[in-house]
Amino acid sequence: MRRMKRFFHLGPRASTVRPQHTGSCHNCHAPVSEKFCGQCGQPGHVHVASAHEFIHHFIGHYVALEGKLWATLRMLLLRPGQLTLEFIGGRRGRYIDPLRLLLTISLTVFLCLKMLPISQSIASKEPAPATKEAKVAEPKGRMEPLQSLMVSAFKRTSTSFTTNFEKYQKLSNKQQSDNFWNLWLTKGPTVALLLIPMLAVWLKLMQLGAGWRYGEHLVFAVHYLSFALFALALGIAFGPVSNFIWYGALLTIPFYLLLAMHRVYRGGWVPLLFRWGMVSFLTMYGFKVLMWIVFYAGFALAPVN
Repeated sequence: MRRMKRFFHLGPRASTVRPQHTGSCHNCHAPVSEKFCGQCGQPGHVHVASAHEFIHHFIGHYVALEGKLWATLRMLLLRPGQLTLEFIGGRRGRYIDPLRLLLTISLTVFLCLKMLPISQSIASKEPAPATKEAKVAEPKGRMEPLQSLMVSAFKRTSTSFTTNFEKYQKLSNKQQSDNFWNLWLTKGPTVALLLIPMLAVWLKLMQLGAGWRYGEHLVFAVHYLSFALFALALGIAFGPVSNFIWYGALLTIPFYLLLAMHRVYRGGWVPLLFRWGMVSFLTMYGFKVLMWIVFYAGFALAPVN
């Protein structure tokens, strides 16, 4: 009988496993008289968080929703480059950490993008093709040289790429646009993150001899990308209302870069405009190359059907 009871025994009650309040730290056993242990820093009162506390802790740790978010956004949007100067200058307590700000904006932006009919709103801005032949994608001869070399390299190394790429070229403009925006929704965040160290490299090269550290350029790049994502989201959200809003949002991105570089790096307008032009060109072309790689790699890895 005792063996049967032990077999069906459900185990001790949960209260026997939870820590008891004994006035000492549960981690290092040092006496605790304050909210935190003075020896190891662990909270004196520990408990397993409820579902509400767990979600609140996760959002509060990784996503910024507190009052500092609005002060940070106001500084980011209205004073290009000033948020970078505040962070580099050590005035960080009143604003959100750059990476946390980028994560907050990225999550918000790509969540909004998934909820909006993006492909329809963007594709509708293109003129409708007049004939069936006009719907076919541009032939390979109209590709940029680097893009053409990339396509040739994928064709030599992957048979599935050749088949999938030929199917893609036969799609209409709308179908190709849908494929591109589906790619952007799935791979866009990764490509955007890769732009951060790339942009910091261009800024470092353009500011050689000025004493700026690479990490400081990274902070500038994170803030700039945060604004770019914010402007892109506004343009896509309100683009169906007016084409002017869509193109205006796109134009603010390079103009913001110019103003931010002027406030952070200073210098005369002639060298500033040269550095801005080089950084803008290299960043945009780097973005195109990254998107080509991701897009064509999808053809190479996708099964042939």
